[in-house]
Amino acid sequence: MSRDSPHLDEMPYSREPLKTLYVAQRLLTTMLLVPFWVLYYACVPRSRRPRPSWSLKQIVSVNFMRRVYRVAEVAGVTWGTRDPDANCDNRTLNETRFEWVEPLPEDLRSGIVVDDQVPFRRVGICVWPKHKPAGNPSHSSASHNLDDSTSLGLEDLEAHAGQTPVIGIFLHGGGYCHMSAHEKSKTSKIPRRLMQAFTEIHSVEYRLLQHAPFPAAVQDAAAVYAHLVRRHTCLNIPSASSSKATSETFTDRDSQNQDHIHGTTGSDGHLTNIEYTKSKDSKDSKNNEIHGKNEKQTTGVTTKVTETTTYEKHCKIILIGDSAGGNLVLALARWIRDEARLPAPDGLLLLSPSCDPSHAFPDTPSCYVPRPHAETDYLVDTPEPRALLQRTFLGHNPLETMHSPYVSPASQRVLKAFYGDQFATSVESLTIRALDAEVRANIRNMISVPSTPVLGGELERSPTSLRRPMMASPRGLSLFTDFPRTCVVLGDAERLEREVIKLVGAMERDGVKVRTAWVEDGVHDVLIMGWWDQKVIDKVWTEVEAWVDDVATSRTVAS
Repeated sequence: MSRDSPHLDEMPYSREPLKTLYVAQRLLTTMLLVPFWVLYYACVPRSRRPRPSWSLKQIVSVNFMRRVYRVAEVAGVTWGTRDPDANCDNRTLNETRFEWVEPLPEDLRSGIVVDDQVPFRRVGICVWPKHKPAGNPSHSSASHNLDDSTSLGLEDLEAHAGQTPVIGIFLHGGGYCHMSAHEKSKTSKIPRRLMQAFTEIHSVEYRLLQHAPFPAAVQDAAAVYAHLVRRHTCLNIPSASSSKATSETFTDRDSQNQDHIHGTTGSDGHLTNIEYTKSKDSKDSKNNEIHGKNEKQTTGVTTKVTETTTYEKHCKIILIGDSAGGNLVLALARWIRDEARLPAPDGLLLLSPSCDPSHAFPDTPSCYVPRPHAETDYLVDTPEPRALLQRTFLGHNPLETMHSPYVSPASQRVLKAFYGDQFATSVESLTIRALDAEVRANIRNMISVPSTPVLGGELERSPTSLRRPMMASPRGLSLFTDFPRTCVVLGDAERLEREVIKLVGAMERDGVKVRTAWVEDGVHDVLIMGWWDQKVIDKVWTEVEAWVDDVATSRTVAS
């Protein structure tokens, strides 16, 4: 059920009859401009085009979409959404199956996901299997409930006995107000293509801001992640005598990293209680960070299938997100790290991630700096509607929450708090073209003293609080310490370029292994654009799939 959207009350074109009149005239004038754009750019030299490499189709499409996105911001129009509480008939699906995941277990409810005004809910997912369903008639009209069925059965386990399944969790983009997890959604082009490299992908129908404010989306994503981790951490090939509940302790076989997973299993082979703890040695990363020598070391439970009952993390999980979905991936990964109750994902795949929504809230109106590439990207950057939209996203939380690392991890305020003015200034205007090996090395080895977070005398302030956020991380960690390896796809013609490069710089600074896929002359979220140069898109997909293969074939499972 939708909730009231306060930001629409402040937007005159979001109310009838002005809304219909505005949308109609905008679409009409845009259609009339199409032949003009074609004629104009066909006559002028290529050097006068927004990007010389662009075709007429690309130019017209970018201009057309920019005017359409302006309608969405000014008139509050949304598209491609569905009710997250609604069931989905599997007989209508051709490539996926719909299932329900139960709410986040109570023993995992801590940190920013806890909000007395945002209840935990069950979450719908569209599962992309390795092998497509054999026709609609075989689908049950009822959706699966994951208490009663699982996506990978015993046969799949035995089939994967010689390899580790690679599971994806896909969080779609759309500015937290558009799109859905349905296979017909525009953003589903991403999991559809990625299934060439994954065993299974779970697309999450998280709650958009029309249905619930932050942290509802993080709650939903965390519920799916916790379900998959618990299921695959304790994957069980039982012997005939395994009907009695047992208690097992899981330990990493690497003697240099004494990480532990403790769990109690029942007769169904699923954990009823799980705790994930790290050794004291894992806290030494703070010292490494000061010397600029942080290097992410991925260690974990060794995968093995035996004839007897085994309990171990039997898969690799990669979090995938495009645009706002990338923002949600970063928030989920931060919650996992900060709370330390679940093992870390094995990788983050960020496709044009939104990582600084606080850009819409400058300290003063005169301080507002428009995002770059206004003439080459379809995204619009209208301060007032964006600020109103973000305020609805925050819900009852204070405006200060917008500057939390959970919401805007690449904002200048956050970077200054963690790394100091020197680092924040050095990456403020950095572009992907300038981010070469030398610059990356300088970032990794830069010695900077971050400002000390001020508590302001309020004892309840915490780095994992939304109501009283503090510019710091728990346990003395840096901004991205202990984050998993990451692949970032970014176009140099998109408006989010600078904030994404700041994100990459901060990750490099904290020792995260980051691979950057540069889409030359690419716009925002180019991989979902059906009208873009297919050769360019295929090249990017090749890079992404190579990175996924590296994660899949690495010798360890993240812990």
